[in-house]
Amino acid sequence: MPRRLRLLAVLLAVAASATGVAACGGGGDNASGGGDAGAMLKATFGTAHPIRSGSVDAVLVADLQGLPSFSQPLNLHLSGPFQSNGGTTLPDFALELDLNGGTSPVTIGATFAHGVGYLTLEGQAFALGRDIDASFAEGYRRARADSASSAKAVPSLSALGVSPLTWLKAPRARGREDIAGTQTDHISAAVDVPRLLGDLNTLLGKARSVTQAGGAATGTSVPTRLTAAQRDAIARSVSAATVDVWTGTADRTLRKLSLDVRIAVPTDLQARAGGLRSGHIALQVTLAALNRPQAIRAPSGARSLGTLRAALGQVGLGSGASSATPGTATTPGTSTTPAAAQAGYARCLDQAGDDLAKVQRCGELLK
Repeated sequence: MPRRLRLLAVLLAVAASATGVAACGGGGDNASGGGDAGAMLKATFGTAHPIRSGSVDAVLVADLQGLPSFSQPLNLHLSGPFQSNGGTTLPDFALELDLNGGTSPVTIGATFAHGVGYLTLEGQAFALGRDIDASFAEGYRRARADSASSAKAVPSLSALGVSPLTWLKAPRARGREDIAGTQTDHISAAVDVPRLLGDLNTLLGKARSVTQAGGAATGTSVPTRLTAAQRDAIARSVSAATVDVWTGTADRTLRKLSLDVRIAVPTDLQARAGGLRSGHIALQVTLAALNRPQAIRAPSGARSLGTLRAALGQVGLGSGASSATPGTATTPGTSTTPAAAQAGYARCLDQAGDDLAKVQRCGELLK
């Protein structure tokens, strides 16, 4: 993965970890100060709040100064429904990511429906294939089985070694607001970055059982830990970090989370950070229609895994080369692409490099 993408991945992982921790519920036992605000956070994160279905809408903006590849702010918008299948079965979801980094925008989607997984690039679906589907499903089953005790139907974050209340500091109540049709209490808090990074390390380790098999199959490299040096460098580079939480007034279940991170990279770390001097990362996540049934459908016209691997390589998520035999069939109900078209598409992606507009135009070769 190019250095600039690895750097961004670390920054996004820090932001995303706060979201993942908050959305699942559960955690430690000691809220830090804040009176009623601390009690509300403890109620939100201190017990299991099962979220079995709903819709997520998340926006992340990263404005990074000093990186030539990010001359303009990066804007990511993730949205879509999700539906639990219960127990240790991988949930169904249909998520779409819109990316705008100063060039032509690109849309990437991920769908898992009825045991079959797909990725889409600019509306073109690619079937992951039976082996990868089974690998992800088995990895998810192991992760859930490892984290949940036999006495608990819904595993808490404490079982994963994650305790949000240990890194949320000085909470303050901000009043009540309506979020997606639900009355909520708004709390703001500061973030203890070193402790947050410790929990992130724990989550990366737990995620390994889910990503290991699928990553090997697709050529994807997924980090499973942050070294002590990496954690120290990130902590030294975060000048301020705050979180705002909107929790249901009636049920104390998370409805919205906002994370604001300010970055000021020390001079001695700027070379290691690819020239990054300063930055601002803002993340906002809203959860709606909680525990209402969601219809997740498979995309139509999915093509072969070989072209998927080529496409992933060009956006920094895979090896950039297909090991599949050109023209091989995919899962039942999906179409195949002639070998010549696949080869031309792969060459086009190689020539497009990081130019998202050119990547989009390559899709015409598959039609």
